[in-house]
Amino acid sequence: MNKILVVEDEKLIRQGISAMIKRSGVPYEEVIECSNGLQALDILKTTRIDVMLTDIRMPKMNGIELVQAVQELDNPPLSVAVSGYDDFSYAVEMMRQGVREYILKPVERDKLKEVLTKLDEELNNRRLDEEKTELTDTKLLKYFLQDSGTTSDDIKLIAKKIKDEVGQQFNVYVAPIGSLPEEKCGIILKNVLGSNVMIVSSERTIHNIRYVGVSDSYSDASDLKKAYTQARDRRMEAFLQNMSVVDEDLPEIPEMLLQSAQKYTDKKSISARVQLMGTDRAKDLKKEWEGFFIAAIRGQIPASDFLDSIEFFITEFTGTFREEVPVELKNVMEIDCLDIYREKFMSFILERQSEFMLKNDSDNTSSKMQEAIKYIKENYSTDLNMAVVSNHISMNYSLFSTEFKNFTGTNFVTYVKDLRMAEAKELLANTDLKVNEISAQVGYDNEKHFMKSFKSYVGVSPTEYRKNASALR
Repeated sequence: MNKILVVEDEKLIRQGISAMIKRSGVPYEEVIECSNGLQALDILKTTRIDVMLTDIRMPKMNGIELVQAVQELDNPPLSVAVSGYDDFSYAVEMMRQGVREYILKPVERDKLKEVLTKLDEELNNRRLDEEKTELTDTKLLKYFLQDSGTTSDDIKLIAKKIKDEVGQQFNVYVAPIGSLPEEKCGIILKNVLGSNVMIVSSERTIHNIRYVGVSDSYSDASDLKKAYTQARDRRMEAFLQNMSVVDEDLPEIPEMLLQSAQKYTDKKSISARVQLMGTDRAKDLKKEWEGFFIAAIRGQIPASDFLDSIEFFITEFTGTFREEVPVELKNVMEIDCLDIYREKFMSFILERQSEFMLKNDSDNTSSKMQEAIKYIKENYSTDLNMAVVSNHISMNYSLFSTEFKNFTGTNFVTYVKDLRMAEAKELLANTDLKVNEISAQVGYDNEKHFMKSFKSYVGVSPTEYRKNASALR
């Protein structure tokens, strides 16, 4: 055994029992002590305890109340009552509550060892049974998922498990991953390819689960895979048709309806829908996908074609945008029904469409701003203004003003003036051109206006700037 919990309000008695456990020779990993039932319950809720030895009369929560509370836990320990002769009536009640053994105080070393040895053997047998069950469940999964590799001995083991736990006649249920019956019902295998699988007696009907596929009734374990496949296909029909239960094969889809829906499942059509994302054709994108789901709900798209279409879309989307699709959209059968899946899928499509559009708008604006700056640098010597530039790049005047400032960090007038003054300083310092000639070259028709602007910008007149620059050479 791994962990043993000693619950006793008398410190010396508690420590004495712990010491005897440690010297008993019975294998254990850890002995934990506490002084009342409430403390014990807190420990049991967070720690897996194999064996609990508890006094009966304790403050806050007595031994009977503790044992009752423990039975509600997922993995209750094997319990041992430890008390005096005058508490025998309490001990009888505790035995009714599920206590395995009763030890009288004062605790005798040999009696304690005998009880612990017995419980250790019970725990070992339980683990062997769990391992055997796990092995059988693994074989069941293997039988479900593989066409070969299951031996005749495996079939016999599976048949025995079904007969022992279910009965002679059985049905297989395939339900959404989040659905499990409230009551105990046969064999349950969780998360088999995104679904829960239940093997249930044909005499029983499972309630409180929805969107489930149910196989026909079978009596031979060799038909288990057939039953599972049947239930899985019907679960898919329950998903597509938003039906609580499908326990028989639905009518075949008329050929005419199949053909009319092929435009939604055709790979070229799906690729085209992926290419629509990020364009200004959001309405077309929404219409195409809604048409796909409506056709599926109407029964025009076979289950296999629906799954293939979703899988192909995910491949195309990931390859095109280098972005993963949410896991819940990949694992179709983990969703209860098509209505819920459709809502999640359309939400994903439309959200990504908006994000891609914003990114494209941003990229387009950036490209236009770069084009505007190039045009300004090539034409600032002319009578350049914002209307001319915004018209050149085909952008609204007000929008251009805002986007230009966002892109450059300054407004249009200041940006152009900075360019003109930088060029004017360069020409004044490194050429013999007259001031009126420089004025014209940097976009000023009026020499006086240029001189005034230059002095305001630089702090000295063009002539003074040239003298200072000449003195520095």
